Amino acid sequence: MNTQESLLELMDTGKPLEIKRATSVRMAMQGYSRSEIANLLGISMQFIDKWKAVFIEEGAESLKLNYHGSKSYLLPEQRQAIIDHIKDYDSISVDELREHIKLKYGVEYKTSKSYIDIIYEADFSYKKTQKVNPKTNDEQVDAKKKRNSKSNS
Repeated sequence: MNTQESLLELMDTGKPLEIKRATSVRMAMQGYSRSEIANLLGISMQFIDKWKAVFIEEGAESLKLNYHGSKSYLLPEQRQAIIDHIKDYDSISVDELREHIKLKYGVEYKTSKSYIDIIYEADFSYKKTQKVNPKTNDEQVDAKKKRNSKSNS
């Protein structure tokens, strides 16, 4: 595969940064000036110089992104087991889920968001606890109405 084909293939990845790298290198190889490329793609001339040099030295593969995210703390089957565990309950708190995961799998996430994501994945909704509004207690509302009607009489 020649260099132009490898650049075109890289431009089809759908990853914006890879596309910019490949497009800037391809345009530079076709004779566009650095300032034209920078203006058209909204990138710096240093970006063009860097990725053109990398491409010449290492080839089209070197223009790909190397970051692929961090490794999950839980294996997919462990995560599924946790979701199945959650579904056995009518409701579960973040603290209860945190304790279960810590005891069973030895994993403790830094933020509550990770636990909330698992709760959502199990088709549960998450709400922060709120103080009970006494206005929703019919007995208390009726008692207050009686007190108010006696004082107004």
